Amino acid sequence: MQLKRIYDNWDQVRAASGTPSSRNRRVWRDYLRTRPAIAYWGDSWFSTPLYKNLYWNSFARIDGLSLRLGGPGLTAARMCTPAQCRNYAERLKSREFDLLCLSIGGNDGIAPLARLFAEAGRMSAEDAFARLLAAGTFEDILERYRILLSAMRTVGGAFRVVGHGYARLQRIGEPGRTSIKNLGLAAPLIGNVGPWLWPPMKAVLGSKAEARRFAGLLLVRGFRDRVLAPAKREFPGLFSYADFSGVADADDPGFWYDEIHPTESGFGTLATGYNAMIRAALPAAKRAAVG
Repeated sequence: MQLKRIYDNWDQVRAASGTPSSRNRRVWRDYLRTRPAIAYWGDSWFSTPLYKNLYWNSFARIDGLSLRLGGPGLTAARMCTPAQCRNYAERLKSREFDLLCLSIGGNDGIAPLARLFAEAGRMSAEDAFARLLAAGTFEDILERYRILLSAMRTVGGAFRVVGHGYARLQRIGEPGRTSIKNLGLAAPLIGNVGPWLWPPMKAVLGSKAEARRFAGLLLVRGFRDRVLAPAKREFPGLFSYADFSGVADADDPGFWYDEIHPTESGFGTLATGYNAMIRAALPAAKRAAVG
């Protein structure tokens, strides 16, 4: 039996791995003796069909197998339900996965902006951020991480979870660019290619420079300090994350494809740091498989 590198759904994984005493499972285990099995679960940073995203750039450098879960535009509130997290944990355990990579929560920070700032009047980036804090936006996202990580803790053994933060946004108000080359793949997203942050915040913040400062507070510092860091403290040994806040290349507008997504090469830059965290989270016998 020839194993694939990329599996698109649980049915494919179940067929490839077989039952615990099957020949398929023996082949599966032998392949994974020195190679990782990694599930990537996330929103558009892992699943945008427009070009090679963070998932693609990360796993292209890894000798192992992967399962892709999630989809563009999904929120942690929708993905991280108790039932779904328990279900995924059971499946990851039964198929002997080593790692779950997460790209979850950024959409939950942006989704409530239109409601929270409707007719809010002009204010500074700091005051807008304070309104987000008062609304409990980050507490809601963190609670979803708690639900997910509590379930993943039941996998046990050397299983780990690796998330990521965000880099400093530069192209506020820029929509995604489509072309004849990517139009076919992008068809499900046409009409939803951004921008996402600028429209609800334009009247509130007044300038793209102020909106850029607000984006830094929301998606970079806020998400890191109020979601990722607390989750790591609460689930030591299980959860770690890549901090992209200091990536210097992100300060170049050419790093960005649109308002909140890096270009293909930008994702390639981020994949270097992300894979370093993946390598560190894996058992020692499998770390050499991560480039």
